[in-house]
Amino acid sequence: MRDPVLDLAAFYAPRGIPPDAVRAMSLADRAVLRVGRARYYEEMRWMTAAGVAAAFTPQEEEENEDG
Repeated sequence: MRDPVLDLAAFYAPRGIPPDAVRAMSLADRAVLRVGRARYYEEMRWMTAAGVAAAFTPQEEEENEDG
């Protein structure tokens, strides 16, 4: 089983929150970090889906107004 504190520390370390700070946080503070991480992944999921949809949507050809 994975250590949830280690998972949070690994996620937030590149974002500027050192692992020691995550370990020293209260359970409520860690819960806030978990919610933030979940929102980040959900947003990335939606952005990826939008990018894939945009890439595979056929572009309508613009009519040339010059004739």
